[in-house]
Amino acid sequence: MSIALLIIDMQKEFREMEPCKEMVSNALEYINEVSSLFREAGKPVIVIQDEEAGDGPGSEGYELMDDLDVMESDIHLSKIYSNSFWKTDLERTLKDLDVEFVVVSGFAAEHCVLFTYNGAIERGFGASILQHGIAGLDKSRVKDTQDIRAVISYEALKYILKNIN
Repeated sequence: MSIALLIIDMQKEFREMEPCKEMVSNALEYINEVSSLFREAGKPVIVIQDEEAGDGPGSEGYELMDDLDVMESDIHLSKIYSNSFWKTDLERTLKDLDVEFVVVSGFAAEHCVLFTYNGAIERGFGASILQHGIAGLDKSRVKDTQDIRAVISYEALKYILKNIN
């Protein structure tokens, strides 16, 4: 089994939204820690950006958050719709990498994270949401998203990534 980390919409535009600042900072800490685990294990980290952020590609709002740990080896994709699979190369990329399971993280829990999680399941991938690794517009919606979908912890991922080929 191969596994990949999806980091969704961790862009400057969303960091500046007042109700999201604290949640984004907290999620970012987990995302950075988990992305390090994936890289150390040689597993893909896929960074997905929303073209509607800011004034689109090339604008400051579209750029990734400064404190998001990103490496040149990470795969970068751009999307227009909430579901990161819809009309993108994500499914093909995952299949080319023989990925069977994805861990979904990022912004916004009640929109792009949830829709991408559902999109993964619909396409036959195993999927989990990174516990504490999602943010949104409303804390209760973030909690609801984690309550109604499979969630995986940092500790579980650390064990899995250490013990799979």
